[in-house]
Amino acid sequence: MPLDTLSSSRTLRSLLAVLIVTFNLRGAITCVGPLLDTIQTEFGLSSTAAGFLTSLPLFAFGFVSPYAAPLARRLGMELAILASLVLLLGGLVLRYLPSVVLLYLGTACIGIAIAIGNVLLPGLLRRDHHQHLTLVTALFTMVLVIVGGLGSGLSIPLYELGGWRFSLAAWALPVVASIALWLPELRHNTRTAQTPAPTPKISLWRSPLAWQVALLMGCQSSAFYVLIAWFPSLMLETQGVSAARSGWILFVYQIFILISVMAVPPLIQRLADQRWIGAGCGALALSGYLGLYLAPAQAMTWMLLLGLGGGGALVLTLTLFGLRTQTTTQTVALSGMAQAVGYLMAALLPIVIGFVHDLCGNWNLSLLLMLVICTGQMVMGYLSGLPRTIEAS
Repeated sequence: MPLDTLSSSRTLRSLLAVLIVTFNLRGAITCVGPLLDTIQTEFGLSSTAAGFLTSLPLFAFGFVSPYAAPLARRLGMELAILASLVLLLGGLVLRYLPSVVLLYLGTACIGIAIAIGNVLLPGLLRRDHHQHLTLVTALFTMVLVIVGGLGSGLSIPLYELGGWRFSLAAWALPVVASIALWLPELRHNTRTAQTPAPTPKISLWRSPLAWQVALLMGCQSSAFYVLIAWFPSLMLETQGVSAARSGWILFVYQIFILISVMAVPPLIQRLADQRWIGAGCGALALSGYLGLYLAPAQAMTWMLLLGLGGGGALVLTLTLFGLRTQTTTQTVALSGMAQAVGYLMAALLPIVIGFVHDLCGNWNLSLLLMLVICTGQMVMGYLSGLPRTIEAS
């Protein structure tokens, strides 16, 4: 009985520690958008340079994610996460200093640090909470969504309190708290090299199932970031809707993402497979973008559909990292591969959408391209939802 109680207590502490670290994985990025005009004016940045500042973390996610698993094997999962928190704190400090070079360098450090956490934390959930993987992944996703919204929502109030540098630097406080609370987890740090886990017989990059999960990640991420980047411009150009009104619609959109994140996990847990969840979320996204193409005046309705589809697809994809693998090593490797593919797509597609718009002078072809992406999401959701796992030795 005491051993069971101790084990349960340790499991709960581990979950709380992971969720506290998760609190740092979005706010330091999403806080930049509302302050971008102020930062651009401060440093005299061009629109291209300012846009790159917001895309830089996504490029970091894409390029760094495959290296998180080797880092964890070398240092151990817990120590690697601590190192990422220290790097995140350093990036926030650099971004605070009055230098445009340090602004970009700090942003790059922030992106690298968060990329490591993005990849490793699902692996920890798979290792320590595999019996309740769907539930703990839903909690993980909810924290990501909520804190992402807080990052945007608190930026202007914090700016009014102490300026834009204060607003950005405020996110150092939860990082410091997380470092302090994560230190006890180092007692459980184990290098994979010392306790080898089964490794895949084939490279994940040659696994059709791994590519299906990765492309699902890419399609659902792209659908989200294209909306974040271009929805206000689309509404202004096609309907004359103000930026403030578009911001309100985007806020409601993210509320429905959160609703879907809470509603989908029980379905994942109860159903024998997840193919119809994946296809259904893709169909909602497809319907939403089709609505924006055919009847943009009803944008609120279409954004509700997009929010429901986007939140469900996000929590499903993160859960599939564990459901489609047989070991913690595989889970971390699949998380790294899927996030590399997903975030590179999410970084590049808004640029492509903007280029196509400028080329055509309207949003028609850009929205048709998004219909193709959402169709791909629907197909990848169905295929990756089939009840299979990646082969392990």
